Amino acid sequence: MQNIKGKSFSNDDIKGVDFENTKFVDSKFTKCLFKFTGFLECVFVNCDFSNALLDSTSFTKCRFEDCKLNWINFKDCSLSGCIFQHCLMEGCSFEKQKLPECSFPESDLTSVYFANCDLSGMDLTRVNFEKAIFDYCKLKNTDFTDSNTTGVSFQNCQIIKTILDLEGFIQFGLSKGFVLKS
Repeated sequence: MQNIKGKSFSNDDIKGVDFENTKFVDSKFTKCLFKFTGFLECVFVNCDFSNALLDSTSFTKCRFEDCKLNWINFKDCSLSGCIFQHCLMEGCSFEKQKLPECSFPESDLTSVYFANCDLSGMDLTRVNFEKAIFDYCKLKNTDFTDSNTTGVSFQNCQIIKTILDLEGFIQFGLSKGFVLKS
């Protein structure tokens, strides 16, 4: 595996480039434009992607550990088999995504927007979804156990056998306008 450590990437470094089996440590991709860029079986440790623009970019079987990916729109990006462990992903947007075999263990997805996504069968345990919006999403057999769903909005979602713990169930009810009576 090739190792890249402490590098600040520019648009020219990543535009139209494919990376395979590469480990990025303490690298910065902030505000970079990823265009026609591919990552296959790469590992990112303590990297900062905040405000990056992803256009025709793919991440396949990649692992992100302790990374910052704030305010990224993943609409024009392909994510498959990716793990986002302990990542900060505040304000990200996922539209028309299936996210096959992706997971976000112990990550912070505060104020994230999911629209027209198929999240069926996903393990979304131990994720902070505070103030997230799920709009027209398919949540069949999706597991939210031990996740923070405070202030989450589930609008127009297909919810079938979705798993919530008691706190998640209460927050779901509150998002639908129910009031708990003591």
